[in-house]
Amino acid sequence: MPLSHYLAAVSLQEVLLLKMLDPSPEPIVGDLYFEVHEQKREVYVVTHVDPNAWPNGQGQIRFGMNQARRDVFKKDEDFRAAYHLAVSTYERIRRSIDEQGRSLTEKEQAARMDMESYTAINSLVVGDVVVVPTWTPHALQHGVRVVEFQTPVYERLIVSFAQKVLTQGHWDTKHAVKHMTIEAPSQPTFETVSDGVERIARFEDFNVWRVDRDKPQGFQLPIDLPYAVVMNLAGSLSISDVLLGPEEAALVPARALYHPIQGNKFLIAAPGL
Repeated sequence: MPLSHYLAAVSLQEVLLLKMLDPSPEPIVGDLYFEVHEQKREVYVVTHVDPNAWPNGQGQIRFGMNQARRDVFKKDEDFRAAYHLAVSTYERIRRSIDEQGRSLTEKEQAARMDMESYTAINSLVVGDVVVVPTWTPHALQHGVRVVEFQTPVYERLIVSFAQKVLTQGHWDTKHAVKHMTIEAPSQPTFETVSDGVERIARFEDFNVWRVDRDKPQGFQLPIDLPYAVVMNLAGSLSISDVLLGPEEAALVPARALYHPIQGNKFLIAAPGL
């Protein structure tokens, strides 16, 4: 049944948010804000890479700063200052285009390339997990769809953006660049729950497991959970008579937790997991 109908009929007062980020496959248009968070922690799981945008199946995320460019400077303060100048230069051009409708294509491209040369790019394929700590600059790129799990704090500091910013009237570059982490982000290590099962996110209100097995097989949910949200990542998945295709999700209420999950690549999120 639709989730809205179920929630109206039972006493569950809070259900965790399963949020999708689905940027346009068009370059620049689909590239999200390059931003940092002071308090909010995010975990992305890649669910789709647009084959037209990324023919080799590897999408991208702008993640952290370019360490080779950083090493050119004797002091990190000089690196931050140079990057701030590059962003400020680009912002002036961007605002001129946005406010006056002027065509500054070559100048805009050159300034954007200089600004982005300070940042790092990571490749992504379906199933990859990206853990975004606080103060780590990041921007999901065009044509890469992810499911996002996050702490319930809704704030951002915009470092830069290659389009007109519509959600606020200013960029937060000065404060963000001063405080952002410029060290290379460390590779996350995940806790092994059992064979083919890892805990990829641990939040105050809920945790997330990733199940990744070579062949579909029955998986038993812990029966003491208040509920579970299950999202299929690849292939087919079934819970009793409910069938889920890739990127489809369902809420499994407490009374249905005894049904085994038949699948091999999926996510489970629940309080106390």
